[in-house]
Amino acid sequence: MNNRSLVLAALVLGFVSGCSKPPAATSSPAASEKAPPSSENGTPAMSPPPSNNDSQPQQGESTVYIVKDSGVRCFAPPCPTYNAFPVDAPDAEPIPVHELELSAVTKGSDAQMEALIRKTLDGTGLKVQGTLETRPNAGPAGAATVLRASKVEN
Repeated sequence: MNNRSLVLAALVLGFVSGCSKPPAATSSPAASEKAPPSSENGTPAMSPPPSNNDSQPQQGESTVYIVKDSGVRCFAPPCPTYNAFPVDAPDAEPIPVHELELSAVTKGSDAQMEALIRKTLDGTGLKVQGTLETRPNAGPAGAATVLRASKVEN
């Protein structure tokens, strides 16, 4: 195998990985060595579904968010390009957003839409009021979270 083949193989593996992130490191080595809990018959027990975090807004509720570019770029859509931070819960985890729908606030103006998208790149982000929706089968990577902005706030 020559150097060109090795470089090509590395590029292909990079493309195949898409927008996956490396796994998070565990805080202690002992935590990663624990076996999953078992049920009485020896099969792994099912973990309970994640609890509904009340600090996260519910889908369909109009909420004010600060939207910032996530820095993630993918080859297979949908891609979590933005992070939405609820204004009323600043300590909450950011919500990955795949699409930012601004047509209701820009009234079809491409220049205005570009200016708003550019605001997501600066340190303060774009403050919008809107609703989160899930669009199933949005692309090869699965469902997309869409933030539909109804108002841009200053």
